[in-house]
Amino acid sequence: MSKPNTCVVSIVVGEAYLEAFNHYSRARLEAYCQRHGYDLKILTEPIRDLPGKKFTWQKLLLPECDWWRDYDQVCFMDSDILVAKDAPALPVISDGKLGGVPDKLPYQMNSGVLIYQPSDAIADCFREALEDEDPFWDQKALTRVMLHRWMEDPIDNRWNRQFYFKCWSVLGSLFRRQWFYHACHGKSKLPLLSLWLKLTFR
Repeated sequence: MSKPNTCVVSIVVGEAYLEAFNHYSRARLEAYCQRHGYDLKILTEPIRDLPGKKFTWQKLLLPECDWWRDYDQVCFMDSDILVAKDAPALPVISDGKLGGVPDKLPYQMNSGVLIYQPSDAIADCFREALEDEDPFWDQKALTRVMLHRWMEDPIDNRWNRQFYFKCWSVLGSLFRRQWFYHACHGKSKLPLLSLWLKLTFR
């Protein structure tokens, strides 16, 4: 697949999240999609109610959207990610695989960026993960199912560089050129990362 018809999706539910997204992330994401010819969808309402689960689980409901199978590839992206101005085109993920960046031990794939080709296999993987009783950790449930089904396709961590300012690796994360800067829902991190990107002309 040379240049897949790609949709980038972000789910932003709640006034505070939407305000932060509009202020820090939206313009960068729109420019990125325009630069690479991607469609962009910003969902501001839940796809459907998931009683007892956090909104982070909504990404696993994307196969229920009418437009989901219209694309060769879908990239889900958390709303607290800042895209660098020089971020290249997304990697192309093999059919039946889930592309993402490893998170922490015990091993998990961070669900802040997920890239895949819409298919029955992906929809089925998401459906099984949704059956997990955990109310919060969607990525833990997704990783369990993904690894059991041999669907893992790790990608370069520059596509989802997670920032924890009290972590020893933060300086290396800042001074290495990342592509997607993930604030990991840290309210203070979005303005600081935004300032850093401006100071480095990115």
